[in-house]
Amino acid sequence: MASAGKAGSGDRKDIRRQQLIEATISVIGRQGYAGTRLADVARQAKVSYGVVGFYFKTKEELLFATLKWLADEYTRVWREAVDKAGPSPVSRLRAIIDADFSPKIASEKKIAVWYAFWAEARTRPKYRQLCAELYNDFHWQVRTLIEEIIEQGGYEHLDAHRVTVAVNAMTDGMWLDLQIQPRDFDRQQAKDVIEMYLGQVFPAEFGQVSGATVANDAGAMG
Repeated sequence: MASAGKAGSGDRKDIRRQQLIEATISVIGRQGYAGTRLADVARQAKVSYGVVGFYFKTKEELLFATLKWLADEYTRVWREAVDKAGPSPVSRLRAIIDADFSPKIASEKKIAVWYAFWAEARTRPKYRQLCAELYNDFHWQVRTLIEEIIEQGGYEHLDAHRVTVAVNAMTDGMWLDLQIQPRDFDRQQAKDVIEMYLGQVFPAEFGQVSGATVANDAGAMG
């Protein structure tokens, strides 16, 4: 009975911490990084200021926990998508692109929070290290899939690193579009634009997306 009680207490603590992290995401998304105060987080979470201090000793501890949670969520979502996609590197790469633009990841609020943390990473080594680890892990996975496509398709003239950089840069650009023009943003159009590029690089694997359609869609997004 004692063990069950401890487990229940731990579950409640995890739930409360998650509640505070989600409240922090909402506050940063609405007020920006610099404008976020612990009192705002408490109000958003509908708890007392003391509750926030009980779970997070400082504002910085809460902010870093929030960044860590976002990074873990992002990694979990794209890894699960890859695992469900099957063995084909084309299917797995498409799954990653889909995950990048899923509402769970690419919401207006979460993208705003990511940009807020990226801006702070320049002067905060802990943020910079975590973001670098996240980027390197993702880059390695995308590059591995692209290397497989190059090998299977006989595209020996292509540089896997450069193709990977281009795909990741396009995704970042689409996220910026979502941040700047959220009402005009279309997830499917964003994915189709990336597939248009991949169709030029790997025509046998990604050439089925109509270039004319995507060009029109891209114009509408702009």
